[in-house]
Amino acid sequence: MRAALHIILVLSSFTLWGQQIVAPIADSLYTIPKNLDSDHDHIQPAIRKTIDPKHCGKDTAHANVLVIKLISDSYVQYDTSFRYRTSVGFQGEWIGKKWYNRTRFLSGWNLREDARQDHAFLLPLHNRNAYWYNDFRTRFSYTHNDILQTSFGIDQQFFGEGYRSLLQGDQIAPNPFAQMRVRFWRLEYGLLYQFLHEQDSARYMKFQASHYLSWNVTNKWNITLYEAVLFQPTDGNLKRGFEIEYLNPIAFFRPQEYSLGSADNVILGAHTHIRLRNHTFYGQVSLDEFVLGEIRNRTRWWANKYGAQLGVKGKIGNTGYRIEGNVIRPYTYSHINFGQNSGQLGRPMGHPLGSNFAELLVQLQSQRKQLQLTGYAIFQLKGYDHDNVSWGGDVYKPYTLRPADLEYGNTIGQGTTVRSIEMGFCMQHPLPAVPLQAYCQLAGKFSWGDISARFDPVLVIGVRSSLFSPRRLF
Repeated sequence: MRAALHIILVLSSFTLWGQQIVAPIADSLYTIPKNLDSDHDHIQPAIRKTIDPKHCGKDTAHANVLVIKLISDSYVQYDTSFRYRTSVGFQGEWIGKKWYNRTRFLSGWNLREDARQDHAFLLPLHNRNAYWYNDFRTRFSYTHNDILQTSFGIDQQFFGEGYRSLLQGDQIAPNPFAQMRVRFWRLEYGLLYQFLHEQDSARYMKFQASHYLSWNVTNKWNITLYEAVLFQPTDGNLKRGFEIEYLNPIAFFRPQEYSLGSADNVILGAHTHIRLRNHTFYGQVSLDEFVLGEIRNRTRWWANKYGAQLGVKGKIGNTGYRIEGNVIRPYTYSHINFGQNSGQLGRPMGHPLGSNFAELLVQLQSQRKQLQLTGYAIFQLKGYDHDNVSWGGDVYKPYTLRPADLEYGNTIGQGTTVRSIEMGFCMQHPLPAVPLQAYCQLAGKFSWGDISARFDPVLVIGVRSSLFSPRRLF
């Protein structure tokens, strides 16, 4: 707690002026700006100068606005089994001259939580298949001037232009954080501290510090460099709490880790995208560990742990589209225990499949007045672990459990190899008078490989608010 207060005070110790707000995490294929200029919207939630008056029904340009509304996040779903959630609560937005806040609280009953739905900030320690669902998230943002913005709260982050992120996605549970974003010229520097936790029969804290430098090389082309370090509050017999060395906003984490003599987990990343008219071409690379000589010699060494993403999205007429490929090698993001792996509350921080997979996805999206129609198809090749041996597919299984005779020759999909194709369709429409969207998703998934071939239908019907993040279809 003292470390969290210290971080917030550090990020708030600057001159105070200005007004900006923070937009929700967005995934619309229609929001393709023509020029980058000073925008760095692939770092989400993005910073916005103003809020759409239609969102709250008031003009927010020159007045303080507070809007509180009742909401729900409820659904019924059938795929391999029946599951549902019924919850009610409230969401609020406050837009001031310098401050901005959005808050949401939901409470209800949850039966067998699904990866396609929002995840709670805290889970019960026992009986997670059926439990009382309580979700709380909030984000306070303060814009000091046109250069500096700080924020803190309990929320998710997202890095990239893709449907997936290899660095940090929004499929994880929200977590406490403190953040600083500094903009000048064509650059944005960001610093993010997150307070994560894991649990089985008890709760265990862990932390992540990350920073990035985003550079709009031209008004069409962006390059971003990223670095993060995950660490535990205890290192052997040493109880260090939040490591003070990682509070330095201008230091690289890898040399800091070496100087501390710790076994902390440092992850490097890079992102780029180019906007050409109504199209955006994007790519992302994540580097956990690697030895360049082993890569050149193509030995497929187990500790060459990295991933790559390549995609394009845009508009053709009134139809939005996306084509995206993701691939991550075995053992990427894993570590010697879950206190240092790249995960939060049982889910990978990056891609929801974790590691040891290849994926190709296609989306088409059309807007008919307020009705949004989305069709998708996705192919996945995934290697799963079995017999208490780590084949590199589960980021929560220590890499020390890998096969002793498989130092080299590790390939994507090793272990229990499963291939799958899923095709689906989703309709979404806002409800009148309430800030909710009703949706219906129908899909089918066919899986085969080192398992018996099977077909699973998917039907989901529900209502939800998208103030914080969109619902993921898969």
